[in-house]
Amino acid sequence: MFNRYNVPKEFIEKLKKEQIELAKKLNLKDIKSINEYRYIAGVDTTFLDIWSNPTTAISSIVVVDIKNKFKVIEKVFAEKVIDFPYIPTFLAYRELPVILEAYRKLKSKPDIFIIDGMGIIHPRKMGIASHFGVITNSISVGCGKSKLLGDFKEPPNKRFAYNPVYIDNELRGYVVRSRVNSKPIFISPGNNISIKTALNITLLSITKYRLPEPVRLAHNYLQEYRKNLLGKK
Repeated sequence: MFNRYNVPKEFIEKLKKEQIELAKKLNLKDIKSINEYRYIAGVDTTFLDIWSNPTTAISSIVVVDIKNKFKVIEKVFAEKVIDFPYIPTFLAYRELPVILEAYRKLKSKPDIFIIDGMGIIHPRKMGIASHFGVITNSISVGCGKSKLLGDFKEPPNKRFAYNPVYIDNELRGYVVRSRVNSKPIFISPGNNISIKTALNITLLSITKYRLPEPVRLAHNYLQEYRKNLLGKK
């Protein structure tokens, strides 16, 4: 039996079980204090043709020094042909392969990765930031640009206003107004970090834009890279 994503139901159930097993390995306690964070990596992914499958995925990782005016320390890119459709709550299976390609190119050692996507604000606590954090045993945070699920109140229209996000009455993260008159972002731990520290390190990473600076830079560099790739075709 297939669903609207043309993926067998049995395969979806297999992925759910895998996510549940991975979630057992999550660590949602701090392994570093807030003042130990310096080198923060932003991670973003896009596609040459988002509506095609298979398609070429492109990922960028940009490492910045938040104690030196967000100076860019390193940026890497990776490309990979992906043959997995977009299915809500299974984003890691579509984007993680190319993110890992970029991750393996890094020469620096980021203290933390902020990934465009969810951490534990996910039905099985295994958004792409959590999935990445568990399999690489790194510190990771999810920064989602739109609601996936959860109960929350819209934060006031003030910079750095935030409210908790609950799933089944369990605190999973925060919805944050990073900029006045902008849509909020959704912050949750990926792995090896507490919910509160995930929020605080994200707030430290925000400049005057909606997205944390490392993620914003990763997005911008990625768009340039994608444009150049399309220009060569």
